[in-house]
Amino acid sequence: SDSNLNNNSRDDATGKSRRPSTALAWYSILLLTVSTIVIMMMGKRGIRRGISVATHVINTYSGGGGGSHRDGARGGTIRGTGRGDVSTAEEDIVKSTVDEALINAAHGQRKDRVDAALNVASATSAYRSSSNEPVDDPSNLADHLGSRLHVVFSTDCGTFQHWQSYLLFYSALRVGQPGRVSRIASGCKDGEEREASEWFDAHVRPMSSRFGIHFTPHFSTVKDEKTGEEKGNYKFFNKPFGLRHWLENGDGMGVDKDTGRMKDEDVVVILIDPDMLFLRPITSDYSVDRDIVLGRLPAEDAKKGNQYRKVEKGKPFGQTYGFGNQWRKNVDISIIVGDDSPAIKAKDEFARLHYPVGPPYLAVASDMHTIAVGWTDFVPKVHQQYPNLLAEMFGYCLSAAHNELPHQRLDSLMVSAVDMNGGEGWELVDSIPDDEVCGFAAHPDHNKYAVPNVVHFCQRYGTGPYFFAKRRVPHDIFTCESPLMVPPPPDSALKYDFRVNPDGTHQSFTAVRRKREAFAACAVIHATNEAASYFKRHHCSDDANWDA
Repeated sequence: SDSNLNNNSRDDATGKSRRPSTALAWYSILLLTVSTIVIMMMGKRGIRRGISVATHVINTYSGGGGGSHRDGARGGTIRGTGRGDVSTAEEDIVKSTVDEALINAAHGQRKDRVDAALNVASATSAYRSSSNEPVDDPSNLADHLGSRLHVVFSTDCGTFQHWQSYLLFYSALRVGQPGRVSRIASGCKDGEEREASEWFDAHVRPMSSRFGIHFTPHFSTVKDEKTGEEKGNYKFFNKPFGLRHWLENGDGMGVDKDTGRMKDEDVVVILIDPDMLFLRPITSDYSVDRDIVLGRLPAEDAKKGNQYRKVEKGKPFGQTYGFGNQWRKNVDISIIVGDDSPAIKAKDEFARLHYPVGPPYLAVASDMHTIAVGWTDFVPKVHQQYPNLLAEMFGYCLSAAHNELPHQRLDSLMVSAVDMNGGEGWELVDSIPDDEVCGFAAHPDHNKYAVPNVVHFCQRYGTGPYFFAKRRVPHDIFTCESPLMVPPPPDSALKYDFRVNPDGTHQSFTAVRRKREAFAACAVIHATNEAASYFKRHHCSDDANWDA
């Protein structure tokens, strides 16, 4: 939809004020373009259909076609009502797109607007096709090393994380993520759990029998330590408490009452966030140098064996996060873990190298449960001293250190903040040729260019007028009625060295940042459109909304 396209009175490519162009010249160019597109999209029927479409265009241009006008962020869109003998859905896409391109040209808008409209036509046609639709393999329960995997992510029951969950499931299907994938939904109110369960059974479970959902109580209440009275809400409590609830009560999980050990100790648990998009599978193996960017370790430390490449018992992994030893310095950890805790005894350099991690977290179930128990014990006390966003992450670090489970940090599990100079997998993205980066991000192929495992789209991204921010995405985007997002053109990293923000301002970028912005925006927008198209093909009738 136009909700992700930001424009103002400046030219998309240059940022300069637009100048009027000759409508007749554009009209002639467009008539040639019409026939080309029609032939490309309709094969042998192109010549006959081209006549019909051209007639429709001429009628619209001359005012003979009638129609209705709606104002959008990218300019007026005029839909003609006369159809002639044009009847297929594909031809409707061509006609409406040509209508828009023609009228924009006739009103003096530049070639970039025409190109954008034609790009939308081509992309929408591809989205409607099921020829490249991902197909599940129910037996895909382990990675190439034979390690069984289970990806989990924590959410509440609101609509904001509902659409993110569907996108995450779809992206796992698209990349062929091995193992099971489960949503942990916490704090559903009356009727919400039933509604979420029914929606999951109807729309997510058909994707894969390996996908699941687990419901937990409400955990986000902040209580007074002395009185036990409620005094606030910290929604991120859901992650540690939800994880522990799932480990102890989830399908296929649980703790043996006699031994106190996990019933399935060896499955590799991968904890991610709902606003993460898979670009390639997450596995237990990080032995191939091409595939990864390891968290930096001094050479002497690496020689001591503190660098490992496979997730095993006692060897958890995590994505590098840039908060260093703040988890030790921003709180009085002796009050939280006790004076004799290994978290206190660990030297600063060792602690900085092995504990400042965040999602994706990877550990065998026995280690993950040990961390989760400490995490749920420590995080309320951390929050009491440090009532901020990172409190739950600091609680994880404290539990890992307290239980002497140093993590192998990986930079390349994730990309998120485009201005990072280290600590994320951007150096993999930076090596992709500029002229391929957007088209490649739309259809990532790790065999061609190494890519990070996920995009953590908690930031805002844009390339020219094409913009993505998760809080601007309609919560009902995965419905039959919702339109698609407007996709950036494949060459956007070359075309735009800026983005248009929602307030209309142009934000200029360096060569490095323009590529990263384009990669993230193209990856998330195209994946969202693919997921929406998958939904429409499987759950909607012929009148589904395919507009962008």
